[in-house]
Amino acid sequence: MTREPGAGPMNVIQPGVGPMGGLPLEATDFVGRGAELAALELALTQSRLVTVTGPGGVGKTRLALRAARRSRDTSGQEAFWVELSALTDPELLPHTVASALGLAQGEAVSALEAVVRRLQSGHSLLVLDTCEHLVDACAELAQALLRHAGGVTVLATSRQSLNVSGEHVFSVEPLRVQADGGDALELFVRRAQAAVPGLTMDEEARQQATRLCRSLDGMPLAIELAAVRLRALPLSVLIEHFANGVPLLARLRGGTPRHETLRAAIDWSFGLCTQAEQVLWERLSVFSGPFDFDAAQYVCAGGILDPAELVESLAGLVDKSVLIRDGESYRMLDMIREYGAELAQTAGSRDGLREAHCVYYTELARIYDRDFAAPGQIPRYNVLRQQDGQLRAALENAIDAGRYQQAALLARSLWMYWLIPGKNTEGRYWCDRIADHLAPGTSERAWVLATNAYLAAAQADPSTYPMAQEASAIATAIGEPELKGRAYQVMHMAALAVGKFQEAFAALEHGSPALRASGDLSGALVLEVQQGYIQVASGEARGALEMCERNLRLLADNGIEPGWLHAALYYVRALSLFELADYPGSTASSVAALGIETVMGDILGFACNLELQAWIAFRTKRLDNAAWLMGAADTQWQRLGGRLIGNPVMEQRHLDIERELRDTLGEERFTARWQDGATHPVGSVVERATTGGLAPELPAGKAHKPLTPREREVAELVAQGLSNREIAERLVLSKRTVDVHVEHILAKLGVGSRQDIAERLDGAS
Repeated sequence: MTREPGAGPMNVIQPGVGPMGGLPLEATDFVGRGAELAALELALTQSRLVTVTGPGGVGKTRLALRAARRSRDTSGQEAFWVELSALTDPELLPHTVASALGLAQGEAVSALEAVVRRLQSGHSLLVLDTCEHLVDACAELAQALLRHAGGVTVLATSRQSLNVSGEHVFSVEPLRVQADGGDALELFVRRAQAAVPGLTMDEEARQQATRLCRSLDGMPLAIELAAVRLRALPLSVLIEHFANGVPLLARLRGGTPRHETLRAAIDWSFGLCTQAEQVLWERLSVFSGPFDFDAAQYVCAGGILDPAELVESLAGLVDKSVLIRDGESYRMLDMIREYGAELAQTAGSRDGLREAHCVYYTELARIYDRDFAAPGQIPRYNVLRQQDGQLRAALENAIDAGRYQQAALLARSLWMYWLIPGKNTEGRYWCDRIADHLAPGTSERAWVLATNAYLAAAQADPSTYPMAQEASAIATAIGEPELKGRAYQVMHMAALAVGKFQEAFAALEHGSPALRASGDLSGALVLEVQQGYIQVASGEARGALEMCERNLRLLADNGIEPGWLHAALYYVRALSLFELADYPGSTASSVAALGIETVMGDILGFACNLELQAWIAFRTKRLDNAAWLMGAADTQWQRLGGRLIGNPVMEQRHLDIERELRDTLGEERFTARWQDGATHPVGSVVERATTGGLAPELPAGKAHKPLTPREREVAELVAQGLSNREIAERLVLSKRTVDVHVEHILAKLGVGSRQDIAERLDGAS
């Protein structure tokens, strides 16, 4: 019996509005490559685009990862890792990079432009791993970054160069097999001892192993596959197998000698697997990135692989280093996955595997959508968010195979998954592709149009309204209760976005009972949140406040812990309290919303609450902070593609406050504060907004005082990351003296945290 997707334990992450593409951990220790590593580090200081090239299995990714980590640690620059092996559609490359950087993706600003803007300031290293199947798209991205983002260095790994002007091509060769074995032998010994704890190798064994490494042409992946076989075979057998060079089967396939050697090693590893392990290897190749046990069981079980055999075979492939286990997840190296995919293609099982894969991830998304208002929302969201590459693969495979209804079901289930982290544009891309293949007047088309319209409405895109109208017309004609309810909810949001308030009220009147009648609690609550937003804008703040309190009690009575719905209700409550001049209450409710939105990476909610806190700061005469918060919010609005969901009343409020701030602070001061907020890292903005640690106020027109020589010396050490105690030891001062210096520095530079001192040093005299 297979289990429902998502039922078992998963490697749950805690995402936030910050970057998701930090450098990954290394699964095994790094061996050798000292000269190459030093040369690659040097290349990264001399060229802004370095492409590490070499055949599959030669160790490009490991070398790039180690170099990136060392570069980050020594220079202090940001480093982002973008894994591309699971990506098949080149059009989604900018979106994938934007996700790794923690960026929303709006219509007004393309994903590529958002990436460029994010990397324009400061110094950062962007690693694009496995580019060979996306060479043209990666080349275009690299060119844009080289041209428009002067502080970024791009490190790519690929089996071929990107062929971009200014590119430094760093070719990686197999490990040298010297007389004493060298790095190749060291790698074999390390992996052999990991496979067989307590293994010792005398001089004779080391000489034999050196012969083996030479037979394997020093290819790291081939060496690792051979070393792990010492669990079952003596070293002499391994040597005998490869002593005469590459087997005939590999030579007959053609290709370079090194490729033949690696292919022979993989052939040999496959041949030593049990029949069940071979079948599982073939079936697992459908996963283009990390996957968990539940996914493997759903997609791969059947025939020779009953549940018990699948567990044993999975463990066997891990034991043979065919699979890499990372916590609760598994993954295959690209060369090994490609080998399995060839087997599946030859056996004619590839299409069936892709369909099973799509069914599994569609069900995972459907459960998330169905239970959106149920307890455990954030863990379910985190589970789904880990599957980004698999969801893209499922959509792509369904469209390629002509399974458009299945693709439509998956897309409609992802409406909130795309909305929360600001992936509106990517979601609309998929909806557009799917809708092109759906017949007019069908339920599937209505669902996809409704999803597309909802994402467009959040971007304040006028095209949302005709899409919502068509979806609503189809829903009315078909009479499907769930579809009707959702269509009304989307029509309400779309009408909001284009200022058609009468149409919005009509959609509310029909939508609320339809949603509740169909059991769509999340849809009903989302609709009430949308209406609460209109009520506030229409001067009915008390009614909106009552709605929020009523629904927050409903969620509490049903044992639903804080999640996205709570954050949305907290925001409307905060907006209502603002209109009622309860600024402390408004701030507290907004901060509560931000706390949830930070965990979930809710860019739209994050932007709404930053904007609201700017208004609160203005009303409470904290004018510098108001300008700073407006700048921070504006960055998020630009990435989303529209401000305040297009509501004209709220937009006018923004314009009025901005105009008064400019008049009161003066253009120069306002612009400085605005730009400071706009260019602050997202994590710092969150910390300041939720803890009240905003920049200290400066009297209007008062200039920053210059730093004394000692204060500048202390400031430079703070900028290097030293603590006050470490600075005191370095300068032979008391810690209390350093504490006082730091307080003076913060006040003189007009900043609120140590992290901001470095940015201001260049402008301080």
